[in-house]
Amino acid sequence: MTTSLPVLPAPAASACCPPATGLDPDLDAARIAALAKALAEPLRVNLLDVLRRSPEPVCQCELVPLFDIPQSTLSHHMSKLVAAGLVTVERRHRWAYYSVSSDATRELTAWLS
Repeated sequence: MTTSLPVLPAPAASACCPPATGLDPDLDAARIAALAKALAEPLRVNLLDVLRRSPEPVCQCELVPLFDIPQSTLSHHMSKLVAAGLVTVERRHRWAYYSVSSDATRELTAWLS
């Protein structure tokens, strides 16, 4: 036999403490969410980390064996990062060279700090 617990009324909102800060009118929440969505895949975080630490743009031919993935898989993940503006791509003949977008880095750093 079970007995139900009593239901207590919720306290009025005015009884709670006011927030320490309000909404930031300059925050582009949709943009930050798009960046976070692009980084929601661990492989993309690792790809971005490799690019971030490289002083030069990295060729796709270096990334495929590094991650032991097919070129089509790399292309799919890199296109997500490029579409989000986190990575830039430069075509050199038949190869694609990737680097981190400095604008996106500044944007994320500014928001996180």
